[in-house]
Amino acid sequence: MCYTADKRIQTNVHIFCQSHLDFAKSGEIIKLRAKQKQRKKIKGGIDAEKGGRGVKDYQKVILLMSPRLERLIREIGQCVEAKARSSYNGRESAEACVEGILRLLYAKDAFLVLREKAESIYAQLTREERYFLEYKYFRRKKVLEKEFADFSFDYCERTYYRRQRRLGEKLNSLFMRAGMTEEWFKKVFSDIPYVMGMWERVRRAGENSVLDKRAHTELRVNGAPQTENWRAV
Repeated sequence: MCYTADKRIQTNVHIFCQSHLDFAKSGEIIKLRAKQKQRKKIKGGIDAEKGGRGVKDYQKVILLMSPRLERLIREIGQCVEAKARSSYNGRESAEACVEGILRLLYAKDAFLVLREKAESIYAQLTREERYFLEYKYFRRKKVLEKEFADFSFDYCERTYYRRQRRLGEKLNSLFMRAGMTEEWFKKVFSDIPYVMGMWERVRRAGENSVLDKRAHTELRVNGAPQTENWRAV
């Protein structure tokens, strides 16, 4: 009888200890999983900061300016020449004239650097991605009608938006790798009112406030009647 009671007590003690041990282990597991989730959250935030989560506003400004860069560079050069010629009989002082010319030359150099960096990024895109970029941001009708005249989609509207989103993430990553961060953007263009004004408009009202109006332009969908082709922004 005594032996049976002792055995029962030992068994109960063992069960009690084991349950506490299991509880402690489960508590440690919960803490470990919580730490792992926190690490993943922090890493996700770092990745997002590095630029894996879509096009930022300043990057949209770069994309929107890209098709205009040639004209901007050319017109700034013409302004510099005109200002230099008019300095002989102009009303402003020689010092003010020189300062104005230097500001224009700086803007021209900034746009030249931007053109080179942007072109190196666009060269890393597939033809489909370049088409998406042309359609959404550049909106050059001649390019769409000539270079992409044979281009049409084999998938639905939802897939188009999903691929546009994926392209945005890729562009963001490419900008970051090229050193074209927001800090770099502000450092290079903070003294150029045209760029800062466009950035402010994009931040306030989105890129559609800057984009040229698209007139009756629809995405071509393979196997779909003209009335079923859908318009995307």
